[in-house]
Parts: sequence; structure tokens; C-alpha cells
Amino acid sequence: MKNLLYFFISIAFTSFIFIQCKPKTSASETASSNINKDSVLANNTGFKKADSMTNVLKQSEEERLKNVTSIKFDKEVYDFGECTEGDKITKKIEFTNTGKLPLVITQAYGSCGCTVPKYNKEPLAPGKKGQLEVQFDSKGKAGANTKSIIIEANTNPQVTTVSFSIKVNESKKKKGWFN
Repeated sequence: MKNLLYFFISIAFTSFIFIQCKPKTSASETASSNINKDSVLANNTGFKKADSMTNVLKQSEEERLKNVTSIKFDKEVYDFGECTEGDKITKKIEFTNTGKLPLVITQAYGSCGCTVPKYNKEPLAPGKKGQLEVQFDSKGKAGANTKSIIIEANTNPQVTTVSFSIKVNESKKKKGWFN
């Protein structure tokens, strides 16, 4: 008898949970689908300002596309050769501003903490070459490695990626508990 009572209580509780979890459409959702945008904008200055700001943002994206240039690297993946684990390798990667406007790199970063790019923050004239100085720390990176450098600039697309590969040979130094 107790089992039957527990069974009905659990059925009632489960039914209650399913009823409570059913998605509901509120009156405000239903009402908002019936509102005419133009009538709201005509009667509410706050909404009118927000709508005009949206239009400005759309225009600024179009304007941004008029003010972009392009960047070109000689290769997609550079070969940095070999090194021994623990070495810090510094290499330079050249690129060209292939657009008609000055190239401005706003940010450059590595795909992990072991890769640190440095770049000139000054605008690069059209047709000119620039350099990224890339430092790679091979500590704990034995084996084949491929790392990326992500460049954000006034280009279309705004983000450009270039990669390098390097083979890190295991250090001859014996590894102990505290090394």
C-alpha cells in the first residue's frame, strides 16, 4: 500500500515539474509583435535616438570598409628550423601593405604564451614592407610545434593569421625533480 502511495506521489510531483517547465508566452511578447515601429519612434524620443544610433553604427561599418587596406605575407607558414628545448628563438617575418591606405596594426598576439610578437605601432605606407619580430620560448615544448600569430589591423578581414613551425629537440640535460 505504501509503494502505491509513493508511486502516485512521484507521478503527481513529476507531472507538476513538467507543467511548470513548459515555456509560456507572456502578454508582453504577444503585444510586442503587434507594435508598429514607426508609431513608436514618432511618439518616443528615447527610442528615436536609439534607432538613429543603430543607423549610425551601420553607417560606420560601411565607412570602415572604405578606410581599410590589406596585408600580405610571403608565406602562410614559416619554417623556423630547429632548436634545443629551453632556447628562446627570435625571428623576423616580413609583410607588405598591399592596399591604398596606410596600414595600422592595432594588436598582435601569439596563439599561446610561448609566442610573443612585437610590431611597429606607426602606420605603414602603401606598398611598403614591415616586420613582425616573433620570440618563441621552447621551454617544455619538445617535438614538432606549429604556432600562430594573430594580427588585428585596419584590413578586411580585420584579423589576419600567420603561422610558423619549429622542431624543438629534447634537452640533453637530465631532468630531475626540481629542474
